[in-house]
Amino acid sequence: MKNAKRTLALVSAIALVGSLTACGSNGGSQDTTTATTAETTTTTAPKELDEEDKAAVEEVDIGEDENQNVGNIKWLATYDINPDNGKPKLFALELFESKYGGSVEWIPTTWENRYTDLANLVLAGTAPDLFPAQEFDTFPIGAVEGMFQPFDDYLDFDSDLWTEGTKKLADFHVMGGKHYVAPVATDSKCLMIYNKRTIEENGLDDPKELFEAGNWTWDTFKQMCFDYCSREDDKFAYDSWYFETQFVLTTGTAPISMENGLVKSNLTSEAVERAENFMYDLKKNDLPLPKPEFDWTEQPSRISEGKTLFWPCATWALWEADLSKFGKPDEIMFVPMPKDPEADKYYLPANMDAYALCKGAPNPEGAAAFIKCKLIAEKDESSLAITEKQYREDYGWTDEMFEMWYKVRELTDANPVVSLHMGIPRDYANIVDDSIKQASFNGKDWATTREEISGAVQSAIDELNKKIEAMS
Repeated sequence: MKNAKRTLALVSAIALVGSLTACGSNGGSQDTTTATTAETTTTTAPKELDEEDKAAVEEVDIGEDENQNVGNIKWLATYDINPDNGKPKLFALELFESKYGGSVEWIPTTWENRYTDLANLVLAGTAPDLFPAQEFDTFPIGAVEGMFQPFDDYLDFDSDLWTEGTKKLADFHVMGGKHYVAPVATDSKCLMIYNKRTIEENGLDDPKELFEAGNWTWDTFKQMCFDYCSREDDKFAYDSWYFETQFVLTTGTAPISMENGLVKSNLTSEAVERAENFMYDLKKNDLPLPKPEFDWTEQPSRISEGKTLFWPCATWALWEADLSKFGKPDEIMFVPMPKDPEADKYYLPANMDAYALCKGAPNPEGAAAFIKCKLIAEKDESSLAITEKQYREDYGWTDEMFEMWYKVRELTDANPVVSLHMGIPRDYANIVDDSIKQASFNGKDWATTREEISGAVQSAIDELNKKIEAMS
């Protein structure tokens, strides 16, 4: 069972690499979209699967669905699912093309205009089929606004295609008994990346050893930060934009969640307050990197320089050919976020590769077939071998990194926590997202922040819930 879980943990990365880090750079512009993707200066050819890997795809049994010839599906996103710029072709895409006769047409957009473009396409009757859902911002607002439809007529959410983690995350996105998001792979939303040399040179306990001893908690993390940090020596505890919300989730309580099919605010909960007060104390003691003093710009190279202790970020931060900003290959390591000592379980923030089905999708059956291919690739041993090879050769991953990643993935799938605050009306989503960070960024106490925002956010949620109830 342990080896099986490790296999699933590694295989799922083949989906996540493509979705969480890709940035489209090919494909023509569409008349119906308002913008094109960011400019690209390289024309490196994509990496096709070699003949051995293609043969492995041919061996995959997809049952009675094979040779359906589902045709073309349309994908609106800031990146292309088709490989480009030297990136490897997804195992799932090869499966979709060879087994289902499918193809993916990319409709490029920009981050700023993606929802405007989607609305224009849906209203014009020229909707795409799929839209990325991994930012946790499509649900529930996108369904309420008529941008998305449920998958349940096309996908069986009780089938054994789903892993433990993808099933749980799919069930987080249920409204009126219907699933509005199809997660195909899961991972940790935030790792604590560090440089082992820095740990050793400063006489600190190795976070990996603390984790393996069951002693990687808020308390040991905090003590390590105190022991290391010194403004006089320009040494700070952590940097990046990914720490604050994910730290709150380790309590097991999300700032905004779904309960019985309706949106619920937990901004006044004891758990959220406890996490925010913890971060306020870190800031009061001058431990986080003072972002205003660095022009609000991330400073990842300080990790390799021994000037910042942790780089909290999702796994995709380690999916780069050049990781020298974190140190030499044998110096780079990571652990999960520390455990809340008052929580009943080791809760961790979950990430996902996921899709939303657009309202009026011209080929929902083809979209469902593509998602099935992604799910099948999650459990395929050949996909495992391809992914491991890519990680070692392209990103320089070590055995130690793989072992830790397996453990983090298992923990995350067992007790995943996500916040749906980005899925409420956009103005209020940004208010909640910004407010969560105020204690850590600016040293603002949570009681004041909560008092300022909770009433307005609750009113917005009440209005949203009325619309959800009206759809039932």
